Amino acid sequence: MKKRILQHFTDGAGGTGGQGGTAGSGSGSGGTAGAAAGGQGSAGYTYEQLEEVAASRAERASRAALADFFRKQGMSEEEITTAINDYKTKKQASQPDVAKLTKERDDALRKLQERDNMELLRSKGVPQDYLEFAAFKINALVDDKTTFEKAAEKWLKENPRYTGSGYHVASSSTAGNTQGGSGSSNASINDRIRAAARR
Repeated sequence: MKKRILQHFTDGAGGTGGQGGTAGSGSGSGGTAGAAAGGQGSAGYTYEQLEEVAASRAERASRAALADFFRKQGMSEEEITTAINDYKTKKQASQPDVAKLTKERDDALRKLQERDNMELLRSKGVPQDYLEFAAFKINALVDDKTTFEKAAEKWLKENPRYTGSGYHVASSSTAGNTQGGSGSSNASINDRIRAAARR
């Protein structure tokens, strides 16, 4: 009877011990997995930091290569430093000025747009003398939802005198008018334009 109890105890203990060992092994794996997960979670960095590290290493590698080259040319450390600084300055000067190029592009696009706007106003009958004034007034109405063309239609509808429809330009019927007659005709036209502008 004692033998059976001891045997049973031993078997149970052995089984428990085996399970414990397995469990312990499992816990150990879990611990490793937890540590790995924790390691991944703690690795916090940004793209900018990586760029900075890569650029820094590239800069050091470039400087080391240049220094090695200059040493082989028999230059002193002071001469090497000067030569590397000169190289960096020339390299920076040779790179395009992005801000300047962007400004030149924007200026060209703006001038092109202004020309198109003036052509649009001419096509709608705005006289040359009023083009700049009309464009200024219409540009004040332009926004994200309103194009220059739509603003022009609205403004010219409200101000028809700037389309040339507010006055009539008289033309000379005879080619042989005297200088005095021509001057009188011009004065008459000018008077009508001023009268239309005052309406």
